[in-house]
Amino acid sequence: MMLLTPGMAAFDMDGTLLNEASQMSKGNREALFKLQETGCKLVLSTGRMFGSAQIPIDSFPFDGYVCSNGAALYEKDGTLIRRYSLAKEMVIGAIHALRQDSEPVYYEMHDTNSNRWMVQEDRDRLEPIIEQGTSLEGVSMRRFALYRLAKVVPLEEMLKNIETGEAEIVKFFIWESDAERLKWIADQFAPWKSQISITSSGSTNIEINSHGVSKWEGLRHFCQLWGIAPEKVMAFGDAENDREALTEAGYSVAMENASSKIKEIAKFVAPHHNEDGVAQFIWKHVLGETPSR
Repeated sequence: MMLLTPGMAAFDMDGTLLNEASQMSKGNREALFKLQETGCKLVLSTGRMFGSAQIPIDSFPFDGYVCSNGAALYEKDGTLIRRYSLAKEMVIGAIHALRQDSEPVYYEMHDTNSNRWMVQEDRDRLEPIIEQGTSLEGVSMRRFALYRLAKVVPLEEMLKNIETGEAEIVKFFIWESDAERLKWIADQFAPWKSQISITSSGSTNIEINSHGVSKWEGLRHFCQLWGIAPEKVMAFGDAENDREALTEAGYSVAMENASSKIKEIAKFVAPHHNEDGVAQFIWKHVLGETPSR
């Protein structure tokens, strides 16, 4: 079997590099270190903000970071080198649109400083809906975000922060377990359809970025910076926000736990993310070795 020779490898986090406990396993860490030793550049490619992306990787030395679905790019030392913010008028208009219904919408606004902004007046109304869904893990994560991670301010202050630029919003994250209601929420962004890109990292959320933003566009920046051709990029992913990267990368790898639509566009399929699928693929198809035990 001919081994693959990537010059850069890009890794989605949730559902790909991380297991169901949102941890980067020892096996995946070892494989990534070995891959990095070959001279391959490693990039974290995630819908997460830079700050929240750091927690599960435990100081692993990635060479670059594509965060917030490509809306914020960082050097290996955490220096912000490029950002694509949503227009202030669009953000303010979307807040009003999402708050118009009597049934509350779970939404967060992510900025370039890794803050999860939420409107104070909405939080009490959100408490009943964070318990929805069948995944105990999902409920736990939403409660943690709502009560521990979110930066909560009154509506008037939130609007002021956006207007003054104190909160430079690069992404809306919206969670909803009902598919029809999720579609209704997406429709609320129709007035700004020429200004935004809509994607998702799972079946119960949508993510709004500025038009043209994607993980692949972020990865292209690092390709140009390091002189690496797209056909030498290996991209791992499992969700819709990985679509462009899996379509354009020379070595595209979908996880076994990805949807059939995502697996169809990838050239390769790695084992399940709970089985160190990234590591298994790297050892077999790139390093051609057996991992040490």
